[in-house]
Amino acid sequence: MSQKLQLTTHLSENICQKLMEGKPLTQICKEKDCPSLSTIYKWISQDKQFANQIIQARRVGCQTYLDKMIEELEHADNKNIMVIREKLHHYRWLSSKLMPALYGDKQEIIQDTKVTIEWQQEPKPVVEAETSVVVADAETLAHDMEIENETQSQQTDTK
Repeated sequence: MSQKLQLTTHLSENICQKLMEGKPLTQICKEKDCPSLSTIYKWISQDKQFANQIIQARRVGCQTYLDKMIEELEHADNKNIMVIREKLHHYRWLSSKLMPALYGDKQEIIQDTKVTIEWQQEPKPVVEAETSVVVADAETLAHDMEIENETQSQQTDTK
């Protein structure tokens, strides 16, 4: 029966140190004294403190990647400039995801959500006298129009 490998402080510090030096986790796991990648992922999912240490080590490792890229850019020639440029692009992207406050796109969202709804309605008094006058005026107007139409038709008939 195989013995289950336990996460120790020494092993955790060793893995994090190598990540901070810019070494990928896949390469770290290929070394003789290190556990497999699946074992490390299981430890990350089970141990929140170890997971936070890995995240912090990867953030520092991003700085290391960028420092290495500056050195490579300074020593680039016409033969390898495109490869170096592609690597730099990848490391910048990785840095923007792992360290968005420092290397991420600056996004500022200002939202003003103050909404004011005021409902003011003064009650209007109902005046029946005005209504009846209006109705009476409308009736009078209709009667006057009928008389005018009759007068115009009589004038056309006499011509």
